Amino acid sequence: MKMPENVTNLLNDNGASKVLTTVSMDGIPYSIVVGSTMAPNAETICAAEILMKKTAKNLGTNKNIAILAVKEKESYLVNATVVERQTEGELFDAVSAELKKISMAMTGLWIFKPTAIFDQSAGPNAGTQIL
Repeated sequence: MKMPENVTNLLNDNGASKVLTTVSMDGIPYSIVVGSTMAPNAETICAAEILMKKTAKNLGTNKNIAILAVKEKESYLVNATVVERQTEGELFDAVSAELKKISMAMTGLWIFKPTAIFDQSAGPNAGTQIL
């Protein structure tokens, strides 16, 4: 699934808040703010693993996730599935280098493929599935 440009722009906006929700094996949702969430291309989302103990465990056992990106009145909810956890490679190295500039170190990079996108912006289209 190819995400629209406005969705990838918000996912890549450092000023946007991004919340990653995972689900445990017991079906209990767990949400955290992940500032390193981004869309390296229109078909991929990634998030750096930094201090993600419970979230990483959930990602390893339940492949379905949701990411809510919000900035002012604009907001999108992206449902996605886990593709893999990287510990090396071109994208891993690029994200790691950016995080080192702000004294953050990651232990892994989670890669996701979007499966559905909902407009959650404040307005008449709130809750509308756009893909």
